[in-house]
Amino acid sequence: MKRQLLFLFFALAGLALPAYSQLGVGLRGGFGASSTSQEVVNGMTRSIGVSPAFGLCVFYDLDLHFSGCLEFNYLTFSENFSYSDFFDKSNGRSITTGIKVGYLQIPLLGKVTFGEKKFKTMFTFGPYMGIGTSGSWINPPQASSNGSIFYFQGDTSVNARFSKGDFRRIDLGGMIGFGGQYKVGTNGNIFFEGRLQLGFLNLYNDFEKKLIDAFSLSSNQYQKPGGSWRAANITVGYFHTFKLPKKKSSASVKKAGKQKRK
Repeated sequence: MKRQLLFLFFALAGLALPAYSQLGVGLRGGFGASSTSQEVVNGMTRSIGVSPAFGLCVFYDLDLHFSGCLEFNYLTFSENFSYSDFFDKSNGRSITTGIKVGYLQIPLLGKVTFGEKKFKTMFTFGPYMGIGTSGSWINPPQASSNGSIFYFQGDTSVNARFSKGDFRRIDLGGMIGFGGQYKVGTNGNIFFEGRLQLGFLNLYNDFEKKLIDAFSLSSNQYQKPGGSWRAANITVGYFHTFKLPKKKSSASVKKAGKQKRK
């Protein structure tokens, strides 16, 4: 039964395709800002991370105003937290800690365009999957043997661990975007777009439990770890379209058409 339903789904999808369609391939680049959804408490201050973003995009036009889009982007999410002097009660020193993680991000989007002339506005939406490739943690928090939390001082930086380490390697979320595209020549398009995205998964991994346990026993009121990524970016790019060949009608369809005309 499942096989029959899958066959029916793909058959209907094939019938829904236009007699001809376009494939677009392009590049994008720009800058993005990111932070986590962790709540700022106890006088903490947050510094939002800013980093470049770039990638490859592939469009497939399903009709005049709707396209499917698959992208392969590379971007970095980061943020810093600063604690005031009174948080380190033993030394009376301010503390700054920050995380920085690079992701290969693969969005699967729908794109709707409005307009018939050279300039069109566009709206994109859909889910994405991010794969953590590398990362670092500046002055990471540590759980001491007596159950308290302390932070390294200065500019101590360690490589972020994935899987059963500090951070979850896989990030899932959704995004929306709005922008415009301008046709250049016969098959070229220049575009610009602003996007907002929200992660669905907690970015921390096994390390979070150790810190929560230490937090519950600590007299210091440091932030509990936990939160998903939030980001926004602005990019510009160019894509080139290729018109795909028309679908050929079968002999039986042609014959039926002739008989109908008679």
